[in-house]
Amino acid sequence: MSDLLLKLLGVPANDAVHIAKATLVFRGGLSVGWYVFIVLVAAGLVAWIYRITPVEIPPWRRRILAGLRVVFLALLLALLLRPVLAFTVEGSIRRVLVMLVDGSASMQIADPRLDANDQKRAAIAKGMLDPKGELKQSFDRARLREVEQVSRLELTKAALQNERLDLLPRLDQEFDLSAFTFGQGLAELSVRGLETNAARADSARKRKASVESFDWVERIEAKAVSTAIGDAIRETMNRKRGQPLAGIVLVTDGVNNSGSQPRDAAAAARLEGVPLYVYGVGITSPRDIILQNLFAPDVTFVKDEVPLTVRVRAQGLSGESAELQLKLGGQVVASRTLTFTNDSELVVPLKFTPDTLGEFELTASIEARSDEAVKDNNSRTQRIKVIDSKIKVLLVDQTPRWEFKYLQMMLLRDRRVELKCFLAEGDKAISRVPDSPYLPEFPARRDELFKYDLVILGDIDPKILTAQHQENLNKLVSDFGGALVVLAGKRHMPAQYRRTTLDKLLPVEFEPATLDTRVDPTADRPIKLQLTAAGRASAMLRLSDRDEENAQMWSQLPPIYWAARVTRAKPAAEVLVVDPDVSKESRFGKMPVIAVQQYGLGQVMFVGTDNLWRWRKNAGDYYYTTVWGQIAQRVSIQRLLGVSRRTQLSADRQNYMAGDRVTVFARIYTGAGYEPLEEPAVRGSFGRKDGQGPRADLTLRPVPEQPGMYRGEFIATGVGAFDFSVENDPQTVLDFNVAEPRFEFGETAMNESLLKELATTTGGQFFREENLYQLPDAIRAKSERVQSPMEIELWASPLYFLLLLGVVTAEWVLRKMSHLK
Repeated sequence: MSDLLLKLLGVPANDAVHIAKATLVFRGGLSVGWYVFIVLVAAGLVAWIYRITPVEIPPWRRRILAGLRVVFLALLLALLLRPVLAFTVEGSIRRVLVMLVDGSASMQIADPRLDANDQKRAAIAKGMLDPKGELKQSFDRARLREVEQVSRLELTKAALQNERLDLLPRLDQEFDLSAFTFGQGLAELSVRGLETNAARADSARKRKASVESFDWVERIEAKAVSTAIGDAIRETMNRKRGQPLAGIVLVTDGVNNSGSQPRDAAAAARLEGVPLYVYGVGITSPRDIILQNLFAPDVTFVKDEVPLTVRVRAQGLSGESAELQLKLGGQVVASRTLTFTNDSELVVPLKFTPDTLGEFELTASIEARSDEAVKDNNSRTQRIKVIDSKIKVLLVDQTPRWEFKYLQMMLLRDRRVELKCFLAEGDKAISRVPDSPYLPEFPARRDELFKYDLVILGDIDPKILTAQHQENLNKLVSDFGGALVVLAGKRHMPAQYRRTTLDKLLPVEFEPATLDTRVDPTADRPIKLQLTAAGRASAMLRLSDRDEENAQMWSQLPPIYWAARVTRAKPAAEVLVVDPDVSKESRFGKMPVIAVQQYGLGQVMFVGTDNLWRWRKNAGDYYYTTVWGQIAQRVSIQRLLGVSRRTQLSADRQNYMAGDRVTVFARIYTGAGYEPLEEPAVRGSFGRKDGQGPRADLTLRPVPEQPGMYRGEFIATGVGAFDFSVENDPQTVLDFNVAEPRFEFGETAMNESLLKELATTTGGQFFREENLYQLPDAIRAKSERVQSPMEIELWASPLYFLLLLGVVTAEWVLRKMSHLK
């Protein structure tokens, strides 16, 4: 009705417009009072004329004729008033609607649909049941095979191409529909330009597309190795910023394993007024056994018991049992029978003792069941190297402070460690006791010092640790792959080593010692150490194989009460732990407490506190022993594995996932005197050890302040055993392993709770197959309506002309019927 009235008034309008409110105003020179007076006079005159007419006319017809003449004269006189109709029209503008379709590998999962409702949902998506019948309708059991095990991707395509649901044509009729697929990033499927013209909007409404015209549905693939729902939402809003966005239709199973948090992205969408309409694909409780993680060392020792942890999660198998097997090189070395309860995660500790040297595949596995949703997520494999040597450690300190005592006891109990100690202020007689771990003096000759794989240097006076001793330490680390851990102290370390050889080795910068820096006024205040991003990823500081649990355990560690004041980390260093106190921050960030750097072939770690022993409070040796044991092994690894004297290659770790960033170092010497190489770049290459596929080139650049040391990075691609070498010495190779990432199959159930939360947070709605037909109507109901003020001059409108013509025509016809001229 509104659009007909607007057209009669000469206003172009489409079907989406209606009149919200209207008022009548007069813009002529004649006042309304005079207008009424003139109309009344004219009405009296017309009535008198029709009264004295000689022709015999029935009274009712005489009154009608008089009334028509009065109306005609009133309309003519109204032209002098110039009536204007001021009104507000309300309508919806044509807006953009974005559809995000999950293109990750989890969408390949063919859910075993054992529940009747899950079978009906699949039947609705495939057009075998009425979409509006929801789950109350019955399903022909003879067609059960067609829906028992349908992949999530196939179900998504079926729903989008379902003519009975008619989703895409209805959405496209109302909105400018753009489609993207997402996994690690956003990929365009179909993008339409925004309608800016009313005629284009009209034509779109009159011409409804068919399901077959959306050919991009067939191009959807499920190959991405990870899913970043939060990033996809944010990227969509960034791309469409400035355009009227009706919302985002998110088609996914809710598996999210990378990128920003979806909840944070939903909060951002709410602030921008972008609702999320979520179609949840999959089932909420599939039967599945998932080996989520195998946490074992990269290198271990022959005849030494190796503890490891396997994380197993089962869904829909409460009360069921399965056998977990651990294989080393194909041989079963440990096993355990597991009983699953209530979809919970089991943390299974295992131990085995390798009795053969070499490099092996370590595999934890559970035999797949026939009714599992995914059968290839039941195992985890990593490479492990078994060596036959002990870590030779030299522990040096000025006095037997608490950190020295606890660290000494821990290292003496560790069967992997052969320990020697030097106490500068200790009684020399203790070194003469049979089987004493003590040395009478710090090793003066290089051959004596170079026997050690790791030197832990405590709060030693620089008068005792002479310049020659420091130079020998430099050579041990840089030229022979030894490791150095510097343990700070309040008297000497590191403050009194400014501008010494040891200063060059340290991964941190600091100011020379003063009276103020030796006595820290805040030494009695608790310091809760904080892991950096590099610290969370470092295997040396792992208390748990799960990131969230590891961070939580670190946050619960007892505080320390002193940390050495340092200025910043050196450019090539990696900061693992910081002091969160803002008063100790510099322009370079928070003050480093634990930092590490590659120095030549070896590694140097700075531990800026002598208070780690306080971690034993209420926890015994667990945290303290775990961290120090991992540090001792990790920093010594290059020395233990053996190295070339001329070309020394190392990496940040041995085992990677496809897509991980690999950092490699090369320390290269030239000439008979083993002088450090001074080229601006070194060319290297990496590839599969079995020779399959081409080798990829890599350019390594010099590391600042480390002569002969070069660094390069590349992305691990492919899966298998790889090696890296440099052009200068192709015979020296660095081995590393790349495994297929299994993020997508670590969670096989649809994450319904997360998807509902995203929809609710943004003011959208969550859908499953039984109410998916309501999706276009739900979006249309929330479409924003726009109000526009308009003014129409009634006296010049087609409607006014039609009124005048209608009145005068009616009077003329009635006069002819009454035989009047």
